[in-house]
Amino acid sequence: MPKVNIEQAHNVPATDAKKRLDTLSQDLSDKYGLTVKWLTDTEAKIERTGVTGIIKIEAQRVLLNLDLSFALTPLKGKIETRIRDELKKLFT
Repeated sequence: MPKVNIEQAHNVPATDAKKRLDTLSQDLSDKYGLTVKWLTDTEAKIERTGVTGIIKIEAQRVLLNLDLSFALTPLKGKIETRIRDELKKLFT
């Protein structure tokens, strides 16, 4: 399965980072049917048909690791670019 690994720096407390990510996850849920379930205050599981992954909030960065189904392989670049752009907007 193709993988997408993204790291985004931030300089906000973890609680603020989580609030920002919640806003983004709601938008992605509405547009793409993506579900985000927080397992802890700093780690969430991401799911959608063809996509699974984890978001981790660390002290100065957010890590996003996704596994894409082979059907989404042609869209990997587009997906990665879109996520990078959205995270950049949230944290810069």
